[in-house]
Amino acid sequence: MTERAPRPDPATGLSVVALTAGQVLAAGRSDRIAALTRAAYHGSDPLPGLPVPDGAAETGARVRADVARGATVWLARDRAGEPAGTLRVHARPDGAWEIGRVSVGPAARGGGVARALLRAVENTAAAHGVPVLRLDAVVERCLPPLYARLGFTPVHHWPSGDKPLTEVTMERRPGAPADPRTPPWAAPDPDALCVHWLTTPAALVAVVGDDPATVPGARLAGLDVWHGATSPERARLTERLAALGRRVGDTVIAFPSARAATRAHLMPRTVEPRLHAWCRFRPGAEPPLRALPAVPTAAVRCT
Repeated sequence: MTERAPRPDPATGLSVVALTAGQVLAAGRSDRIAALTRAAYHGSDPLPGLPVPDGAAETGARVRADVARGATVWLARDRAGEPAGTLRVHARPDGAWEIGRVSVGPAARGGGVARALLRAVENTAAAHGVPVLRLDAVVERCLPPLYARLGFTPVHHWPSGDKPLTEVTMERRPGAPADPRTPPWAAPDPDALCVHWLTTPAALVAVVGDDPATVPGARLAGLDVWHGATSPERARLTERLAALGRRVGDTVIAFPSARAATRAHLMPRTVEPRLHAWCRFRPGAEPPLRALPAVPTAAVRCT
């Protein structure tokens, strides 16, 4: 990857540049990139109470180490030329470009910075014949719906090794049409146990295994999946959730607290390690059940 001159977007005023290794390593810039990354990740979770993101502890040494391993640092600047966001790209042996540390400064949130960074990376990748862009997103941090709207498709769910969270690898073919209706999850195995989390005017509701449409007027807050759960395990999970909330049906449990205060919803793996968060929508962005797009047909396990 080579350096690209900034080209301000006339609508947003943002300019994006791929920095050379020399530019990153010169005059303390790696430390400033690390500071921008820390600020972006600090307090960024839409549901408070999750483990602190790794990016909140970013250091200049880590930035320099990534560059030494071949990473390219991309930087977005606002109209005044101030840094607004950054990310890193690693070229992988299979030809893919792997995107990481997507960071938007607090003052620039909501200004299309992440979109501008990813678009610039994609345009360059397409020009270089890169077959696929790849990134990992933490489900409980409500990130997959953001990337799905930008055309990234979930391909692999997996449990985090150092936190009770679930991540999903998402991919996009550079230059392919971006369908904003792309679901932010991959279809689980047909025999998997699913727990639908729904918001209603009265309470947060969990529906274990059954059709969530039985809860009228509900919106989807999230989906959890347990592959290989047996009938006794399903029954025990239902009882465990009922003990944390209030049973209002055979498989329907209501929780009086907000989403962030309901630990079973916030981090399902703390209730059952084999129960993985498959999808989470940001508070206030929960879609009505009837508005959900079709689920992909390809089944994916969490491994």
